Amino acid sequence: MTILKKLAAAAVTAATLVAGAALAEDYPTKAITALIGYEAGGGTDTIGRVLFEEMKETLGQQIIVVNVPGAASSVAALKLKMAKPDGYTLMLSPSTAVATNQIWNPAADYEVDDFTMIGSIAAYQPAFAAPMDRPYDTFDEFVAFAKENPGAKVATITPASKVQMELVAKQEGLELNFVPVKGGAGMISGLLGGDFDIAYSGGAHQKYPDKIKTIASTGEERLVASPDIKTMNEYGYMSSYGSKLVLVGPAGMPEDVVATLEKALLEAGRTESVRQVMANLDFPPVEKGSAELMEEVKAAHQAELKLKEAVEAPN
Repeated sequence: MTILKKLAAAAVTAATLVAGAALAEDYPTKAITALIGYEAGGGTDTIGRVLFEEMKETLGQQIIVVNVPGAASSVAALKLKMAKPDGYTLMLSPSTAVATNQIWNPAADYEVDDFTMIGSIAAYQPAFAAPMDRPYDTFDEFVAFAKENPGAKVATITPASKVQMELVAKQEGLELNFVPVKGGAGMISGLLGGDFDIAYSGGAHQKYPDKIKTIASTGEERLVASPDIKTMNEYGYMSSYGSKLVLVGPAGMPEDVVATLEKALLEAGRTESVRQVMANLDFPPVEKGSAELMEEVKAAHQAELKLKEAVEAPN
């Protein structure tokens, strides 16, 4: 390559870097699309719409919600993975969507490193729940019931929601009848109708405290709304890592853009309107920035791999 060609190439590279820096500095200059992997009206969607209105005040641009339901947000995550990493396509979801879904669902063709973690503002409240008329109020009592009543019905929404109970069945020698249901709505309908003896819930059960009872927290901590209910770990069983409400982008986003979004997200998460809707839905505030959240998501991925190994290990 001649000296002139080298100089020209260097000039092009420098111009590209300057242009990229300028774009990051000016970001955002147009509306942002936010994918939500559930139907409109659920907890994630409800919080998201209030959250994005607050973020708009900081960013100065509209954030347009696009609901992409399917496979516990895996369909939305796949769409996000393929998006241009310029900060104009994001996803609001449970952290499990990018941390653990791919472990249980072969169609979730992505890895943690395919995404950029921007931050979290709240925690989900996952639990095992049962119809109010069932003769058990704790998970230990359910295990005793299941031993005396082979074929107890367990509602499952996704493979990941089934695995913890599979491990309990293996550990306790239970004969359970796993019944797949369509989403949280199907789970709630079945519990209200008494069709199941127990079900995994991401938090929707908390809307019906007089008809559905919580018998165990499946996250790493006790539930805000039911602090007296033990976690699965406290009952002596392995459990999932829990899940945060997170904002995610594709891998390779400019650092300045990530910093801008992280700041807007965390500020919005502290506003009165967002805290109120979170309180109404029993989502406790949990604030984490980009770097800390990425570490946690990777740790959750590794923990879920160990859970899978335990389930698949021979008796």
